Formats: sequence, C-alpha cells, structure tokens
Amino acid sequence: MRPPTIAGLLVLVVSAVVIGGVWVFGSDATEGAQDADDSTATATVEGPQARIALTANMYASPSRTADLVAVVPETRSVRITGRTDDSSWLRVIYPVNSTLEGWIAAGSFVEDSLPDLAAIPDVASLAEGGTGAEGSLLDEPALADLAVSSADVAGSGLLTVRITNLGRAAFDGAVTVRVSTAEGEIVASLDADLSGSALGPGRSAAASTGYTVVETGLYVIEVDPNNEVEESSEFNNSKRVLLVGTGG
Repeated sequence: MRPPTIAGLLVLVVSAVVIGGVWVFGSDATEGAQDADDSTATATVEGPQARIALTANMYASPSRTADLVAVVPETRSVRITGRTDDSSWLRVIYPVNSTLEGWIAAGSFVEDSLPDLAAIPDVASLAEGGTGAEGSLLDEPALADLAVSSADVAGSGLLTVRITNLGRAAFDGAVTVRVSTAEGEIVASLDADLSGSALGPGRSAAASTGYTVVETGLYVIEVDPNNEVEESSEFNNSKRVLLVGTGG
C-alpha cells in the first residue's frame, strides 16, 4: 500500500489556536526519557570530562521541566561544553565521542571529577552577546539538531510524532518525517512545515502523521531521513519505538 503523504503542515505556538497538524511546544514540555546509545565505539576525545554520581537525566535545556534527551547511568563520563552563569547546570555531550548534547544539573556529578568550572564557557552570557572560550565548541557555527523525542498513539490509533531541536540554532523550514515498520516497510511519510514559526533551541513540535497504527509492534521513526537539513548531528535522527495498535 502506498504510504500517505502530508505536505505543508501548519505550525502554531502553544496557547495559540489550533490551525493544522503541527503543534509547537516550549522547552518546559515534559518528555519521556530517550535512552542514550552506549554502542558508540571508544575514541579519543578532547575537552573536559566528568563522571555522573548517580543515574541522571539529560535535558534539552537547563530545566527539569525541559524535554528529556537521554538518561546517563551512574559512573558514566560526559564531556562538558558549557554551563549556566551560576554553574548550577552543565551542558554536556553523551556519549563523549558522539554529538548528542544536553544539560545535566551540576549536583549530579562526582564532585572530585569536575574540572575548573570557571574555565568552562558561560553559555548564558554567550547567548546575550558575550564570547565563549577560544577553541571551544561554541566557536563552531551554530546549527539546529532535529531529533525524534516521542511517538504517541491516540485512542483512535492516529500516530503523532514529536520533534525536538537539540541544537543551538533555530530551525526554520520543512523537514521530512518517515515512519517504517521494523522490517523496513515505509507506512507514512510527511513534510512538516515549520517555516511559519521557527523551532528554537530546546523547543518541540508535534506532527500528526495521518497514519493509524493497527498492528502492535516495533516501528522506526525518522526525522530528516535523507539528511537534507544541515544539522550539528546526523546520528540522532532515528528512534525505534514500540507502538500499541488498535488491533492489539
């Protein structure tokens, strides 16, 4: 069966009137945990690192109500790339040799493993027009980073996919969202048009796929499957999820 295609989906910001199949959420939207990929091969990486004391949540922005990017197990190391002005939150990359970036509360770290936080770039000041440390990741061009943060099946079986911008720049344009079975059969493909309201860093957009999940099983959901959007990471565009269909 040929997969349905939905093009030019409209976007609205939370609290606005619903006008289309895409909804935009601020960084305070609560999100389910996205497991970190620990299968990445070990590699030599540069930059300060620190160990997690107890299993910690990694968020899309420095807030416990922000979208959840990953869950970092205790004793794992993360690479530190920035901090808030009061150093209460640290921006990190996990796994250390990946490009998946998020925020972890400073109290979650083994204190003795932390580097000199005064030498870590103050990301808040940078956002207000300051400058980061020379040679840091902040010197690189800011790009968006689109990832699938969740997939929800309504009572009717209609599948909605939430896209989160994990990057440091807003995304303004259209992006393809594709849904496939675990066997590789494409069951839905759509173009989510976010040009009407740019998806800023840490923000999410929920796109209705128009696909009704009938059979329960594993599905693969991809955003920008053909890498048409220039992103800071091309390795977090796919999410494998278990969806419960209306047919059981």
